Amino acid sequence: MIFFLHIQSESNYFIADSRAQQTLNGVLAAGRSGVSFFFILSGFVLAWSVRPTDTASRFWWRRFSKIYPNHFVTFLIACLLLSWRGMEVIDFERMFYNLTLLHSWPPEQGDVWYSFNAPSWSLSCEAFFYLSFPLLYAWLRRLRPAAWWAIAAASVVFIAVLPIGIKVFHEPFGWSEHFIVYHLPPVRMVEFLLGMCLALLVRGGWWRGPGMTVSIAVVLAGMAVAAFLSEEYGLARDAACTVLGYSLLLPACALADVRRSRSIWRAPLLVYLGEVSFAFYMVHEICLYAVRHTFGDDHPHRPTAAAGVLVLATFCFALVAAMVLHHAVELPMMRLLTGRGRRASGAGASAGGDGAGWPGEGKAAAPQPVAATAV
Repeated sequence: MIFFLHIQSESNYFIADSRAQQTLNGVLAAGRSGVSFFFILSGFVLAWSVRPTDTASRFWWRRFSKIYPNHFVTFLIACLLLSWRGMEVIDFERMFYNLTLLHSWPPEQGDVWYSFNAPSWSLSCEAFFYLSFPLLYAWLRRLRPAAWWAIAAASVVFIAVLPIGIKVFHEPFGWSEHFIVYHLPPVRMVEFLLGMCLALLVRGGWWRGPGMTVSIAVVLAGMAVAAFLSEEYGLARDAACTVLGYSLLLPACALADVRRSRSIWRAPLLVYLGEVSFAFYMVHEICLYAVRHTFGDDHPHRPTAAAGVLVLATFCFALVAAMVLHHAVELPMMRLLTGRGRRASGAGASAGGDGAGWPGEGKAAAPQPVAATAV
């Protein structure tokens, strides 16, 4: 959905008629909720799989090993593409913000947010989440399940009312709604925290919610509402309309996996696509840029059979590029940086910890997964 959102929003690729374009943009705009889903999922997965004996430094190093090599390589590729187009690449301020994963922080600087490889702005938020995770997790572990429920519910409400609330409170800051609701890491942290609470509830056996069928229906209903809401609600509308569905869907999928229920997501092909999805996210807009400028497709047009073939070819190109990035950069660098390839005990060895645990964690017992297959 993010791929098709970008291919339409950047070049009106599918349709040029203004009315039809407006409708299509509304439908594809739900793809923006994919970033919200990604943030919630990130908090869920990290809280789900945390090891009680782990240390903050080892956790941070594993996160760095996972995301930074892909970011750095796609940054270099983006520089080459921009140079090929005859555009100015050497801008030390933008390079500094981008390479230090701080490029989502400067207010009202779109040229910094979307510098070089535009989708990487979300990694700036993720870096902030990762930095905060040890303290957040230690704090949440001290709370009772009722508090996890309360935080999760408050997070859903906050995200749902943000499109309206921001219109009341953003003026004193002098910042745009776009920056506050879409880019500012502390605001997006609410989605990450929501995912953490959901994971703790499921791990502890406290979760009560519908299964995948109902959850998917709620997600689709939220996307339908987002598609037809006025643009007046801005970029926060998509997350606001889908946050409830995503909050139901993630626990439902996790429980289905733990219980070994029948699930399409366990199909080997989809598991593999999930493994390369981060690489796909990092390369897809680079591939769109390369194809557009290679074929000189800088103008909107009506859909044709040739255009449809080009869209499919571009998607396949991005997928192949993602597979190459995943196998040639992401996996080898994770093994190299974490030392997993040299340790006989495999993944567990890289997280063994020295018993120090998370900062400020105390001796509270960690919530246990509901089954051995949970992690």
